[in-house]
Amino acid sequence: MNFPACSVVIIAYNSRDFLPACLHSIQEALEDLEGQVIVLENGSSEPMQEAERNAFPQVEWLESKENLGFGKGCNLAVEKAKNPYLFFVNPDTIVSKDAFKKMLSFMLCHKEAGTVGCRILNENGTLQGGCRRNFPSPLSAIFKTLGFSHLFPKSKFFASYNMTYLDQDKEAEVDAISGSFFCISSSLYREIGGFDKDYFMYGEDLDLCLRVQQKGYKNYYNPDATILHFRGQSSKTRRFRSYINFYQAMLIFVKKHKRFHLPYFIVALGIIFAAFIGVFSRLLPKSWKALPDIFCIVSAFLVSGLVFGQEYPYPIVVSFTGILVLTLLLLGEYANKNLNILSHLPVLGLVSLVFFGTCFWKGLIAFPFLALVAGILISLLLWRRLFFWVLYFYRIFTKQRHRAILLGGTGDSLSSWFSSSSLLAGAEILGCVSGNPTEITEENRQYLLGKLEEIPGICHRTGCKEIWIHSNFSGNHEKFDLKELLEQGLKVYLLVGSDAKNDFALVNLQYLN
Repeated sequence: MNFPACSVVIIAYNSRDFLPACLHSIQEALEDLEGQVIVLENGSSEPMQEAERNAFPQVEWLESKENLGFGKGCNLAVEKAKNPYLFFVNPDTIVSKDAFKKMLSFMLCHKEAGTVGCRILNENGTLQGGCRRNFPSPLSAIFKTLGFSHLFPKSKFFASYNMTYLDQDKEAEVDAISGSFFCISSSLYREIGGFDKDYFMYGEDLDLCLRVQQKGYKNYYNPDATILHFRGQSSKTRRFRSYINFYQAMLIFVKKHKRFHLPYFIVALGIIFAAFIGVFSRLLPKSWKALPDIFCIVSAFLVSGLVFGQEYPYPIVVSFTGILVLTLLLLGEYANKNLNILSHLPVLGLVSLVFFGTCFWKGLIAFPFLALVAGILISLLLWRRLFFWVLYFYRIFTKQRHRAILLGGTGDSLSSWFSSSSLLAGAEILGCVSGNPTEITEENRQYLLGKLEEIPGICHRTGCKEIWIHSNFSGNHEKFDLKELLEQGLKVYLLVGSDAKNDFALVNLQYLN
């Protein structure tokens, strides 16, 4: 089949660790296709550097000094697009090798198609509900917010929004698809005016799909094409703001399209209520760290009082504890599972200085104050390290840790993955193998277990059942036969992200096979 040319648009915001793997997968998927790749660095505080960009000479790089939002950024990038079909791809995705061809083939066979989305999987292979949706209604929103859609996923009545009652292996006409990966003709995109710039983040895909329908076209879910999506990577650096953006988008959608037969203020109150429920439902399961933090802060006050004979008024203890916990909440400490608080200590120290600086003029003694602050910061750090090591050894003794071998060593350094300071509570990296052991660097040679072809014997000797494909800063990795490794009973993961930040993802490649 002769496929038409396509332009791939990526809006990158602080996605430096994940973007190379995405671009590498796109490069492979565009093989034998006439394709154009456009990346807009959308006000990233840590954009890809020139040397990293040079690894992708086929990419057209654009840059915005400020974060324009997703929709406005897409519209800007599309101005450079020159091909008849557009693909919008999130930077925190891995695209299967035949994804573009299968999507273009679907578009050619369905002339009535306006947008086409694909099967979008999480790293563990489960389906992301947002890849096929109905437009929201008050009832579907209530069921989703209260969790009925999860309790009854096969019910059309309760699970209407994410359409989980549909067979994920069958194509379907849907109201909306996900903006993280979809195809649309360039002419239709320009005809409807692209994304609505009123949406900053979230909701713009729903709005686009509705306007596509209003033009007489259909939106489709195509399960033949597959991608993996590490959902939420771009919003990690702006977690609290991303929640606000999501519910703001819902308010904009409701006000603009007036699809509900209810007064706007009633719907708005419902969305605001859902926002509170949504925020707390996301934060509470991860906010357990606040309890030991509160215990450490209050304990530090008690110890300081006993040692120095300093009496701290009850309102000061309560208000300072609340301020520190709130500071950590706003810094995103309670929204992730990372147990490293080092980067937050300077901010906590500054907050303490301002707080106690005010109290100092009311009679607090300087030395007890400094000792108290030091004790609080040390205890917040210490309990996290102790918990880490307890979890670390627990997973060793219960055999719950990943026992993995890296494929790589001819390129970037692997030392940080084996460094004691970068130990991962859930993983044990035993060493590396290479298909080109004679080309492995001297620095990485100390970790070499053998040749790639010797992996069955190495795994038998070590008890390892996993191999992690290590890629360099440009997303390139050593060649390997996925089918052969899977037939040997191994789990094969692509290692994406940064070990230095403990911010990485393991992509189970069997789902893209």
